[in-house]
Amino acid sequence: MKKRLFFAAVAIASATLAVHGADRLFIADGHFFKSLPKGVAVKNVKKMITVSTPEGSKALGLVISKPLSAAALNDTVPMTDVKEGAELLRRFAEAVDRSEAAKAAKELRVGDRFPAFTATDIDSRTWTEKDVEGKVMVLNLWYTGCGPCRAEMPELSKWKDEFPEVMFFSATYETPEVTRQVLDKVDFNWTHLVGDKQFTDYIGHRGYPLTIVVGKDGCIAAFEYGASEETHARLRSSLTEVCTQSSAE
Repeated sequence: MKKRLFFAAVAIASATLAVHGADRLFIADGHFFKSLPKGVAVKNVKKMITVSTPEGSKALGLVISKPLSAAALNDTVPMTDVKEGAELLRRFAEAVDRSEAAKAAKELRVGDRFPAFTATDIDSRTWTEKDVEGKVMVLNLWYTGCGPCRAEMPELSKWKDEFPEVMFFSATYETPEVTRQVLDKVDFNWTHLVGDKQFTDYIGHRGYPLTIVVGKDGCIAAFEYGASEETHARLRSSLTEVCTQSSAE
């Protein structure tokens, strides 16, 4: 038990350092704090989640096992004093929900048939599996608070020019309004599906981004978590192979 508490304390300290400087903020029980709330012991912290916005606001959210004390609530930072406070709280609540959902995430396997789906893009067009039938499809799962997701968008955009016969989709659980906060600033030329509640079931604890390649036969040909050069190289190789096989048929 002592060893577990020690590592938990180290984890809290490390996560705290990641939320920088004078603007350091904590979220607990729906409130903001400038330091760890009074009375919150390491053993009461069930989960820590750092949340951020595209505009640079950041906070360390704590999921705690018991309500805050009156003394702790005396130290709250008013919402009006927190830049993008409501957005940070919203993102933290979503992150907690995703964390819980990840426990029941579906396992991806190469060769499995990609499921039937209905999804709406950012311009309100509805897409289903019928729209991609007999075509190669690539699906990238992301969200606006994910730095690696945003960083890989220009690279992914090149793929659409290189593989014009492929159907490229991105998918996020967020609303069109929130999604545009990023897409209005970043070059990402795929078809953007929003309000997604189906594809996110694949994320699990390995997190965002996730990119899936689906062959003309409707089966998963490859998938990769992450946004490294190695990940992109493997995906590009798999995509090239799938497209080459499709052309030969």
